[in-house]
Amino acid sequence: MYADLIPSKYIKINGESYLYFGGTSYLGIHANPKFGKLVMEGFNKYGTNYGASRLGVPIPVFDQMETKLADWVEASSSVLVSSGTLAGRLMLEALGDDYMYHYATNAHVAIKPGYSKHQPHSFSCSIEESLDMIHLSEGDKHVITFNSIDALTATIPDFAWISRLPKDKEIVLIVDDSHGIGVLGTKGNGMYAEIKKLHPNTIMIASLGKAMGLPAGVIAGPVQYTSLVRRHPLFGGSSPMVPAYAYAYLQAEEIYSDAYKKLISNIDHTTANLKELEIFTYVHGFPIFCTDRHALAPYLELNKIKISHFAYPSPTDRLYTRIVVSALHSTDDLDRLIDLIKKF
Repeated sequence: MYADLIPSKYIKINGESYLYFGGTSYLGIHANPKFGKLVMEGFNKYGTNYGASRLGVPIPVFDQMETKLADWVEASSSVLVSSGTLAGRLMLEALGDDYMYHYATNAHVAIKPGYSKHQPHSFSCSIEESLDMIHLSEGDKHVITFNSIDALTATIPDFAWISRLPKDKEIVLIVDDSHGIGVLGTKGNGMYAEIKKLHPNTIMIASLGKAMGLPAGVIAGPVQYTSLVRRHPLFGGSSPMVPAYAYAYLQAEEIYSDAYKKLISNIDHTTANLKELEIFTYVHGFPIFCTDRHALAPYLELNKIKISHFAYPSPTDRLYTRIVVSALHSTDDLDRLIDLIKKF
């Protein structure tokens, strides 16, 4: 099935309208008219695209956004690129062959070259294997990559293992916070600050195309690593994000704040009404509710509600059924969904 319109609160399929609880636009920024107006202002100011390298004639809007983002996530510096996947691969390229790499199971492809099927609840075992390899290795420089949250199963890994990293070796942590930034953390600023407290030598990469609603990616962390990125040919040779969106982000602090408050309110309302059903796994304060009761999806579809229900990341992988709440939903929308789930 193909959607006739890009999803917002509703999705239209074959002329039929469905209330939509899927996707990753948690704050609903892509369908926020106030934000859309700011983007149009940005188009008028900077054009619809920036057809040049960041190494060419500079414009200040990129640097301004990088400074604001770094302050917000509590990093010493940040670098903007055109996607989250590029952010991860670029960071790995910039670090180069001086390090031994340890990729946690289910780490996003951005920070885990090669493909392997998603393995739910396997994070702890893979991390223990990595720690053993690091302790036994004669090499002194290591990189561990992992996700801050598994959005497919709505689970946050235990980070206690970080305290057991050997002190006599240089270890860099690269965390993909694509699903955390904009939602998790003390003020919706993601998980980086929490992980950095456990290990200062931590780099965050993230897609800004999810909660933040921006077609871009970011690398944030210590200056010695972000400066490697700025000097790498892949950075200079790739197109930057569209500057109109950087302009909109810089003007949209109140828009993001209001959307975050609405999202948290919607999450709390949904959690309070679903927590006794015991068919969902979820993280407190996170908008995804997972279930292995896959028949829920077609049942809701018969009642004109569409949820996330597909194999990921390829058609031959495991099927995932998830409800995704966003800031776009009203209390009436949530109550309609909750009533149908209880009937199911």
